[in-house]
Amino acid sequence: MGKSIDLIFKKQPSIMATAFFALLERSSKFAAAKPFPQITARQIAVTIDRKKLDEFNRICGIRNSDKLPVIYPFALIYPLLQRILAHKASPLSLFVVLNSRMQAQQHRAIGIDETLDIYCSIAGHRIREKGLEMDIASIVKSGGFAVWENIQTFYYRGKFGTPDENYQPPHCEDIPVPDADETARWFLPVGIGHSFSKVCGDGNPIHYWKAYARLLGFKRDFAQPLLVIGSALTHLLQPDSDHAISLDISLKAPVYYGNTVILKSAAITDINSKANFGNISQQANDSKRFDILCGNNPLPCICGTLKTFSKQGMVNEANK
Repeated sequence: MGKSIDLIFKKQPSIMATAFFALLERSSKFAAAKPFPQITARQIAVTIDRKKLDEFNRICGIRNSDKLPVIYPFALIYPLLQRILAHKASPLSLFVVLNSRMQAQQHRAIGIDETLDIYCSIAGHRIREKGLEMDIASIVKSGGFAVWENIQTFYYRGKFGTPDENYQPPHCEDIPVPDADETARWFLPVGIGHSFSKVCGDGNPIHYWKAYARLLGFKRDFAQPLLVIGSALTHLLQPDSDHAISLDISLKAPVYYGNTVILKSAAITDINSKANFGNISQQANDSKRFDILCGNNPLPCICGTLKTFSKQGMVNEANK
């Protein structure tokens, strides 16, 4: 086991400070034989900034409510995730990392007036054929109980050694063509990435700096996943839903600004419409597979599974 590092924040770390530390402290390099660092970041007694929440909702097209959107806790954990990635003990640079998967579970809807405690920690890593993946687990608590959790997978391109043979990567089954209904489409305008970065916690310049994105091999800057997924969920979830929710997202390709975004979805009716919360498996009340496409690209840029569960059962299990 690698060195244990505990980062404690009294307020949300700023994007600029994180970028500064990432540049200043860049000293480590991944080595397969070297113990992987155990880095934890936490922020206690977090309250919701209403102005930021309102702007987040406005940009995503989410209606304001007395409950947080299921996607919003990502805006609270992202600054902590980025500080972990920017730490000098992290295996690779913050500036070359990409999101690849998000697995969130909301045990119950979170009120906008609740005081929250946030915990993030490196949960695992694996060598892939074309890169290195690292998981960071996050828990958001209210009153000492978990109300929202997530495992975020980050991806570093490159050759890092022999791939882990026992790892089975996630796979989203194709939506059957007759069932692949076009649920919605909207235009993603140019120039909103920087404004959204101020309220979503994801300040990676790849989302608002065209030259930087091109330097990393992309066509241009592209939207934060939260922006696209948040907009999509307005068409997939009932407004003000108070249900427990499971959301599994695979990020396949960029969603570029200046394009039409197409959302396709279909109901899931098979035995896989379940999720594990606590020590039990719960059958979903409603399950959907969805794909998000961009412009003329025929392949999905984002694939996801959305499941809703009975509120009471999930909350009781989460609080055991």
